[in-house]
Amino acid sequence: MRIWRLCRRPFADLSGDGARLYDGRWNSPGRPMIYAAETAALAVLEVRVHLDLDGSVLPDDYVLMAIDTGHGVAEEIAQAPADPCAVGDAWLASGRSALLRVPSFVVAESANVLANPLHRDAAKFAIVSLRPFAFDARLWPSP
Repeated sequence: MRIWRLCRRPFADLSGDGARLYDGRWNSPGRPMIYAAETAALAVLEVRVHLDLDGSVLPDDYVLMAIDTGHGVAEEIAQAPADPCAVGDAWLASGRSALLRVPSFVVAESANVLANPLHRDAAKFAIVSLRPFAFDARLWPSP
């Protein structure tokens, strides 16, 4: 399975440390997790909704990563749960799968893929491409 991650260059790895340090929608602090999307476009939207910077002052070190997970399928949650963090923490703790396909809160018909970097199958994860990424200026409204 190919998944996509957009991040700043210093964080372009498969450690899940950003989520471990700062948590996320699907995990508590202290629990590493890799947040990715099924498509590159959704990866961009997921990052964009969290950027409250003016488009003219965005850092210029964003990269788009394509990740091969070595897996054909992921465990799936079809409906957004009331407490995604509790669900994600329980999934990580269970260790039952390396990947969890979850609904996007940005585009409900699309999916994000969470990856457990501590799962035994995480050794199969590989970054297969990494390229500089610049956001299209049209994603920020003109003043």
